[in-house]
Amino acid sequence: MTRRKRMETVKVVMDDKAEQAAREMASVRQQHDTEAQRLEQLQVFRDEYRRQFFRAQGASFSAFRLRDFNAFIARLDNAIAQQRQQLERLERQLTSSRSRWQQEQTRADAMDRVVDGYRAAERRQADRAEQRQHDELNNRRYFRPPR
Repeated sequence: MTRRKRMETVKVVMDDKAEQAAREMASVRQQHDTEAQRLEQLQVFRDEYRRQFFRAQGASFSAFRLRDFNAFIARLDNAIAQQRQQLERLERQLTSSRSRWQQEQTRADAMDRVVDGYRAAERRQADRAEQRQHDELNNRRYFRPPR
């Protein structure tokens, strides 16, 4: 097996690793986007609930209703804080997976260049061998001993 063929095998493995890293990064990005939407939905819901509560109550509301409102808002705020933490964790994971993909892609690109170099060297070697054959053939015709 030639050096180029061995390196092509390695290249395939490296390409597969880069593709796997890209798929993982896409998956994390999808999760991040989904969680970002959830956070936005929670915030919009909290703000809308707050607006509707004060609009419906007007200037007067009971202490019990205010207590229930504040407890519900506190639970929403807690859910929002947890969602933010989840989003921050996914942002770190996305940064990490992007970095891994870039490293794998850089390695795969480097191996592409190595294989291309071996391919070019084989081509040059084949061209030289072909040129030698042509030269040899021409020399035999030109310098053929007379009969």
